[in-house]
Amino acid sequence: MTRATDLADLTEMAGIDPFDVLDTEAARVDAFYRGLSDAAWSAPTRCAGWDRRALLAHLITTEDYTHAGLDGRVEDFEDDVGGVDLADRNARGIARRAGLAAQTVLAQWRAASADNRRRLRERGERGTLQTAAGDYPVGRQVFYLASELATHADDAGVPQSPTEQEERLRWRVRFARLAVAEAGQGVVVTPDGGVELIRLGGQQARLTERDFVEAVADRLGIDALPDDIHEALVVLA
Repeated sequence: MTRATDLADLTEMAGIDPFDVLDTEAARVDAFYRGLSDAAWSAPTRCAGWDRRALLAHLITTEDYTHAGLDGRVEDFEDDVGGVDLADRNARGIARRAGLAAQTVLAQWRAASADNRRRLRERGERGTLQTAAGDYPVGRQVFYLASELATHADDAGVPQSPTEQEERLRWRVRFARLAVAEAGQGVVVTPDGGVELIRLGGQQARLTERDFVEAVADRLGIDALPDDIHEALVVLA
């Protein structure tokens, strides 16, 4: 059976290779962290309570989750990490690497990321992998992974040229629309000449493409939108 979100995939992401997008985001993060001074590793990020080192440790946990999904062992991964909710699991994942040198954290993330990206590409867009929500299409999951990596790159302060910003925004805004549709919260998002028109029930709002991407990742100020719309848009946090 073809679902509405499957059609949204074809409409929104046609012509964009998810594996290339993920490779590009990983390369940006790698180059940035590779060039950090010792002091710069402890700089704060947009994630409350996380410095750059903690954020990269979190990304290793994300790679561990992806590895488990490729192996069909997500339940084992969740049992191993433990925690009562997402915030608790994130904290536990970071704590596991608390005693490691910064360069060791980078080496672990780099190796895990490279291996997962190779395996995902080999499985192909139409393959599946296990997730906490069940088996899921690889191509779509790779966009979710790329989106998380892109958001955390911004959180860490990874610089981007105007060209990079334009190229990244092009796929991120399209995937954000797809993710909002897939979440099924009743939000209708319509592109309108560089602005996103957002409707929920009798309410509506307009955001620039950049602010829409920020809102979907819960990086836009809470006063920028009506509460109901803000809550319904946060699907990539």
